[in-house]
Amino acid sequence: MKRGLVVLAGSILLAVIGFLSSRSLPVPRTVHGGMPHQAGAHFPELEWLRREFDLSETEFERVSSLHLAYLPTCEALCEKIAAARGRLRALVIEGSSITPELESALREEATLRAECQVAMLRHLYVTAGALPPEKADAYLESMLPAVLEMTSEPTHHHRGH
Repeated sequence: MKRGLVVLAGSILLAVIGFLSSRSLPVPRTVHGGMPHQAGAHFPELEWLRREFDLSETEFERVSSLHLAYLPTCEALCEKIAAARGRLRALVIEGSSITPELESALREEATLRAECQVAMLRHLYVTAGALPPEKADAYLESMLPAVLEMTSEPTHHHRGH
């Protein structure tokens, strides 16, 4: 049993080190690879949205503009969550009991996840408001379950939205 815990702890530590080292590489921030997002850029991660909801060019441009405006918020929250999870993992690995510091780290990570969900829900409602009512309803029906179930993993890009 003890050997299994050592293997698990070692695996988690290697995963954290790998994640942190990959985050420090000097590459531009992008969503789903490709070129960094800029004003007027094409958003391949939103193509599914265009097809799924049969968006006109005007609707797609509005949604793309809202997506571009939301990206800094999303990326900042993902970075905060990743840092909080790193601290939490380190405390769990080095400890053998629940300490006040570990409790605080758990609360911080949970608060950041809730903040992320609030921001994402706000963004979804704003985006839905930019669509005709029948498309807005279908969009929310499709997206809300994912937000309510989301784990806010830093590498998860919320289906491009």
